[in-house]
Amino acid sequence: FMGAPAPRAKSGGMMMDMGMTDHLVSLDHISLIALAFVVVVGLPHGAFDGAIAQHLGYSRTWRAMCRFIVVYLGLAGAVVAFWIWQPGLALALFLLISAVHFGFGDATAIGGFARSVQIAAHGGIAVFGISLFHLQQVTPLYAALTHGDVMLAVMLTEFFPLLIMPVAALYLIAAVRDTALRPRLVELALLCLLFSVVPPLVGFALYFCVIHTGRHLRHIWDRVRSDVTPRHILWQAGLFTLASWAGGAIMLLWLDSGNISQDLLQVIFIGLAALTVPHMMLVDGLFRRRDGKDVL
Repeated sequence: FMGAPAPRAKSGGMMMDMGMTDHLVSLDHISLIALAFVVVVGLPHGAFDGAIAQHLGYSRTWRAMCRFIVVYLGLAGAVVAFWIWQPGLALALFLLISAVHFGFGDATAIGGFARSVQIAAHGGIAVFGISLFHLQQVTPLYAALTHGDVMLAVMLTEFFPLLIMPVAALYLIAAVRDTALRPRLVELALLCLLFSVVPPLVGFALYFCVIHTGRHLRHIWDRVRSDVTPRHILWQAGLFTLASWAGGAIMLLWLDSGNISQDLLQVIFIGLAALTVPHMMLVDGLFRRRDGKDVL
């Protein structure tokens, strides 16, 4: 991401006039490639939610599957509506729940204090660490997603160092006591180094597509194929992936603001937010509670 001007606030607040966002961001080629990887590699990992629902017994008939899809899309639509109504608050909440979701996916401790520390450290670095390393570059991205209402998101990012310093100290103490935590601690240190040197969208794409998606797909595949055949899993995932791509393409054509960078950011990240809420409810709620606390 290069060349984006910092957003100018109105007197008395951070909210920008919507017209000021029309040419707010301009993404370079590597950032556009990163977004493409998010769409092509990262986004489809949520398409396995149909197989998870079937594994849990929520979609083993066509009627049940249709009911599951209606509820899932209804929740996603509610997120989009809330984002349109309160974009600044919606972005802040999206960052927070994404950090929790990523943290759950990376945590290896069985439970208790060590697991909480891992969730806070890994999820926080994956979301707020990237933003903190590149706040000047990330703030215009936030503005493009919220029509300039970046205050809450920036406040959360700037507050993050106050949280991560004690969390890092506790993580080191826990790793001294439990050697099983050390590989993930080393991984986190390497991720911090990576996030600090690569552009923010590239860092996010690498984490989301390689680490989070890779772990999620591997463990979901191992757990659900006892109830759902591999062919059916792949067929469902392919169908849901194509449907999400089609929906995104329609939204991209509908926006057509004249700024492709802004349109792509809005479609991809608001779309991710919309899908993350039902995905978290299914994966981090129902599935994890039913099948234990394995890494997802």
